Amino acid sequence: MDLKSKEEIEKLIKYFKIDRDILEYIESLERNKDEILTKKNFIEKVNYFKALGDRVRFLIYNLIGKKEMCVCELTAILNLSQPAISHHIKILDQAGLIYGVKKGKFTSYEINKNLKRSYLI
Repeated sequence: MDLKSKEEIEKLIKYFKIDRDILEYIESLERNKDEILTKKNFIEKVNYFKALGDRVRFLIYNLIGKKEMCVCELTAILNLSQPAISHHIKILDQAGLIYGVKKGKFTSYEINKNLKRSYLI
């Protein structure tokens, strides 16, 4: 830890009246970080949030949450090209948030209900 970081932490410890040694305090913070990073679903959740971090994808995800939809329906209501919609669908699908069901020559997309937590509005 550099000197500036240590000084900042010391200021916080004094401000919040933390009754601990600074090194012990930093070690506890690092243990918290390590605990989060080693959870088995950490990367999975990062991928969910990356996929949903785009306004259009978040909208598409929520629209599909209301009703399964195909790319042509999304194209009609979002005023985006079919390739643009397909690109967003691919990212949501790769993140495991949605999946496609082939119905004749069309593919309808549905929310993956097997996720432990829904990211719908």
